[in-house]
Amino acid sequence: MPHCLITLKKYGELIREELDRRDLLNGLFRIKAEETHLILPVNRELTKKELTSLSKIDSTIEQSFSDTLLPTKFTPKSHLDVLQEFFSEKEMELTPRSFDTIGDIVVIEVPEELADKKEIIGNALLTAHSSIKTVYAKAGKVDGINRIRPVEFLAGEKKTKTIYKEHGVRLVVDITQAYFSPRLSEEHSRIANRSKDNETIVDLFCGIGPFAIPIAKKVDAQIHAIDINPGAIALLKENITLNKLLGTITPHCGDCRKVVDEHNLENVADRIIMNLPGYAVDFVDVACKTLKKEGGIIHFFEFVGGENPEKTIVEDISREIEKNGRKIDSVLEVRKVRMSAPRQWQMVADVVVI
Repeated sequence: MPHCLITLKKYGELIREELDRRDLLNGLFRIKAEETHLILPVNRELTKKELTSLSKIDSTIEQSFSDTLLPTKFTPKSHLDVLQEFFSEKEMELTPRSFDTIGDIVVIEVPEELADKKEIIGNALLTAHSSIKTVYAKAGKVDGINRIRPVEFLAGEKKTKTIYKEHGVRLVVDITQAYFSPRLSEEHSRIANRSKDNETIVDLFCGIGPFAIPIAKKVDAQIHAIDINPGAIALLKENITLNKLLGTITPHCGDCRKVVDEHNLENVADRIIMNLPGYAVDFVDVACKTLKKEGGIIHFFEFVGGENPEKTIVEDISREIEKNGRKIDSVLEVRKVRMSAPRQWQMVADVVVI
């Protein structure tokens, strides 16, 4: 346990310079910042005369021992390790543990209490993770017809576009042009693994193609990918070119209701993907219209709360399907995708509709 001096922050630099001049700083450990004080490692116990001299700079200075100082050559495992040097115990409790990594860009949600420390958190992420080049903070909710989340630049290279990789697929993502969540990675793979050769698949809210691209890479299917956001469709086209595909993807930019009518997509689909939780329920009529007359599979995503979300999502999709003259023949799978809010889940129900 190294010897150390505890001094007020406002005198910290003066004390550090004096210790350095006297060759008393312990270079094997890093200086630690607490809420009001600095802890400076020293290479031996200071004499009473030396402490008296330093107390002329800071009359509150104390000599002690510390087992919390980090080694100079310390390699942090996470941004939390880095921030321990700068944040108080209360600030550490408020610091977010998780974040979204999209290629070499990180998007993190910083609580209001740490608003003035956002840049420090951003730089800590860069320090802890050499693969990260850019850090943004969420600056609001996903909103608007184009489903874009506002973000605020924190640290690193000022860019918004990157290459994201999952399950052998590469996706061009621009976080300011289209919504994308790496937290749905397993869903992208799961639905691709359930798709079959020669199917006609309609992705009603395709975004940049996180469902369409893995499907087309795995099976020889014909996929109609629809999104109202021109930025998302532009990125989808880049992703079609970027990946070697077995299947065919036809991008359509526009409201899915109009696209289905204008491009003769009525009664063509063996499988429909409805990943627009919060709003997908309003488009079940479009899905029923797009499915083949003999039926097919719908992957229906929804935000659900309550004690039995599995039951709720099946009831919701069943009710809407029956309104449109169809019915559920069987439920293939119902699962929780991720927690979207306290006591609320993003759910998916795979149903066979006839």
